[in-house]
Amino acid sequence: MPGLSSHGGQPVFALDAPFGRCTVEAFERLIAVAETIGAPEFRLSPTRGIVLLPSHPERVRLADLAADFITTADDPRRAVATCTGAPACASGSTPTLRDAARVADAFRPLAARGLVAHVSGCAKGCAKPGPADLTLVGREGQYGIVIGGNSSDTLSLQVPIEAAIERLGRAASVGLAAAFAPASIDIGRNRRPA
Repeated sequence: MPGLSSHGGQPVFALDAPFGRCTVEAFERLIAVAETIGAPEFRLSPTRGIVLLPSHPERVRLADLAADFITTADDPRRAVATCTGAPACASGSTPTLRDAARVADAFRPLAARGLVAHVSGCAKGCAKPGPADLTLVGREGQYGIVIGGNSSDTLSLQVPIEAAIERLGRAASVGLAAAFAPASIDIGRNRRPA
């Protein structure tokens, strides 16, 4: 579990790499923090993270690493799975890593309820082959939406990432299915005369 804790009397500082990835710059900042807190070695965790055993736990400042790493259990990035996406993957049509960070931020109230999301660059669903409460599937530079399914299921809607983020903002109050329901089409029958 990310954060500062104690195990058998030994202080433990655990952090996860968001979406299983870490940049060189983030790792360099982590090395500097490790030196400050007196943690001489890095241990890899099964959750795509790093465990440090600090000799000076009072010097741990979670905020110093929060932009680069998951440092708390309630970080919404823990509830979002994503693949590499475009341009790193030839099958991906969307920049999933960038978009997943935006989705995670908007998904925070839903993640707090235990819901999970998957941002996939294509229908293969490499990062999460099973179902998610919300799956965004990259297709032609936009995202197809699947509620309660996986990336190979039938898409209910296709929207740009901005529209998906806007709909996620409503989902906390109206639910995912309502927030991502296709808009009804008004062809003039319901308009009042001018």
